Amino acid sequence: MQTGNNPGTSMLERVQEGMRVVDASGEDVGKVQYVQMGDPEAATTAGNDRPRTDLLGAVGEAILPDEAEPDVPEPVRSNLRRTGYLKIDGHGLIDTDRYVPSDRVGDVSGDVVRLTVRKDQLAKED
Repeated sequence: MQTGNNPGTSMLERVQEGMRVVDASGEDVGKVQYVQMGDPEAATTAGNDRPRTDLLGAVGEAILPDEAEPDVPEPVRSNLRRTGYLKIDGHGLIDTDRYVPSDRVGDVSGDVVRLTVRKDQLAKED
């Protein structure tokens, strides 16, 4: 069953934190860290980014993490908020986190999320 106007929404509803994610070529991308359903009414966040260079900015992000997500530049951020997304925790300390728009989730079965794109086509966290 699909909900809303976004075909990826039904797949996104089946995803749970901790599931393994593989890309279209079968490469392991990481594990689902966060699932955010879309908000078609979400307005752009351009000009509303909090500065992250000082201690107060870092504390603000720790207190209000949802305001900082997704941590990507505009217009990608607004698009992800409208359509819904997965935040993927990359492997190890040096692999960056990535964001997957809901319409790029191809299949969810068992504890595996399969994407319709390759890892290098995903938005990386700033």
